[in-house]
Amino acid sequence: MPAGREDFAELPYEAPQDDLEKQVADIVAEVLDVDRVGRDDSFYDFGGTSLQAIRICARIERDLGMKALPLWFFSNDVLHEFVQELRTRAEKAHV
Repeated sequence: MPAGREDFAELPYEAPQDDLEKQVADIVAEVLDVDRVGRDDSFYDFGGTSLQAIRICARIERDLGMKALPLWFFSNDVLHEFVQELRTRAEKAHV
């Protein structure tokens, strides 16, 4: 059974705002073994490791078809910031 988000995060839960945020939040929650991840939650608040970042990025690429690099978690550890990085990189790739 996954751990509760509230055991890790101090901020009130804010639900993901769109489909991509929701999909990425679900992947992050599953890999980190927590019940849910909010849009303002930091990967590091859940004790995220580099191995988990690699697993999350591999799942994003496999399930969503979007390139994702674990390095992006260093400067975009909050869910909505990481998703914005995914969007920005995807847009640049299609130009």
